[in-house]
Amino acid sequence: MYGAVTEHLGWRRGDEEGTVMALAALGDPARFRHLFARAVRTTATGFRIDPGYFPTRTLTSGYARTSRRFVAETCPERHPSEALTDVHRDLAAALQERTEQVMVHLARRARVLTGSRRLCVGGGVATNCVSIGKIIESGIFDEVFVPPAPGDAGTAIGAALAVHVDGRSPRPVAGVARSCYLGPSYEDQPLDLTPWPGLHQKTLGIETAEFLADQLAYGTIAGLFQGAVEAGPRALGNRSILASPLEPGVVERLNATVKFREPFRPFAPMVPAERADEFFTLGQQAPYMSMASGVTDKTRERVPAIVHANDTSRLQTVTRSQNPFMHAVLTAFGRWTGVPVLINTSLNVKGKPICGTPEMALDCLANSGLDALLLEGRWITK
Repeated sequence: MYGAVTEHLGWRRGDEEGTVMALAALGDPARFRHLFARAVRTTATGFRIDPGYFPTRTLTSGYARTSRRFVAETCPERHPSEALTDVHRDLAAALQERTEQVMVHLARRARVLTGSRRLCVGGGVATNCVSIGKIIESGIFDEVFVPPAPGDAGTAIGAALAVHVDGRSPRPVAGVARSCYLGPSYEDQPLDLTPWPGLHQKTLGIETAEFLADQLAYGTIAGLFQGAVEAGPRALGNRSILASPLEPGVVERLNATVKFREPFRPFAPMVPAERADEFFTLGQQAPYMSMASGVTDKTRERVPAIVHANDTSRLQTVTRSQNPFMHAVLTAFGRWTGVPVLINTSLNVKGKPICGTPEMALDCLANSGLDALLLEGRWITK
């Protein structure tokens, strides 16, 4: 359902649902609230989607995912080049509101069925961080966990683990459980900048984290390429773009000249786990940037750039054991500025994958508004 409405609103189904979630904060759900209550009804065992609004899915492409009735009661399908209007914002808001209601309903049912005080949420919709935040706020569970790759990519990882365990091999818990940096790394490899004549590099010493924190404090927007690639859709400090949330106009600059994406899209903060409670009200760790949290008055006052229109932030809490380098950068940035919070977004531009190789990262630096790139201990500038 969420993918169908995403497509109806002019974005790519299966890829840009997060854009619709961001847009929802700018709309009024009341306009289409009753429509979605009819289209998606909660039941004693879960929920049921009305095929009168969302036709039964088939495995053959080319079939409409929304019905004529849905179009008649909402709005015509929006072309990606068409300007956004209030009807699009309101449709996104009602979709998001109903999604949150159904997710909390399913969470309550899981609690009743299992008696568990801890919940793990999987599936692509688990990347709907606002819904996850609503489940946490409800207090149904003591802890809510979302794996770093909850959708189809994570299913592939899980399938590989299942085969491994079924083959009576030792269970590989240490390498995968609660770990997100599972991809390839490019450490200690020579770097040839010949294809990028406008770029220059220097090798940094042992105080790399301090150097990066200092650069960020002075307003530099920097790409960060280090260690193994993150599993899942979120950049978590190894393939990231970092910026100071204290810099005036930083969100507008990031959207317009670095990421080349819609101006209403928010940016997520990262914070040392031990200082998260100063700025966020979530009350638990969020290691994979998969949960929207309320914010404290201190955040509204000191770092409003990381607060979305719905008064939440999709935060990442960072521990020293999870990512020692990023923890050191955040701690140093906190010493420089008094605020140990950084903006973290993926090292790519809209429509492109996260930069998995050094060459992709150098292209991103050369062809976007990035100021610099820290690539495995090398500081690269234009």
